[in-house]
Amino acid sequence: MDVTVHLDGDPSTRTEGFFEAKVFELTKRIKVLEYDNAELQQQRDELRERVQKLSSRQPQWPKGYRPRRHNSHVKKHGNWQPSKTRHGEPE
Repeated sequence: MDVTVHLDGDPSTRTEGFFEAKVFELTKRIKVLEYDNAELQQQRDELRERVQKLSSRQPQWPKGYRPRRHNSHVKKHGNWQPSKTRHGEPE
């Protein structure tokens, strides 16, 4: 689309040319933004598939790792046993 502006003194023609130029710039900008939006949507869909795939698979533990169950009856410091001097009992 070519925009020609006649500067013969007619303000209505000049105003129309100004607005045509604005419309041309804005349509160019819209096309760029639509392209960027399409790229972002494609990336989002790829990431969504990847997250869904990773969230649904079985966990794989490192070689030699053995998960342990948490036992609330065992104290944190290994084989902890109460002191025999507690409650008035001599050693």
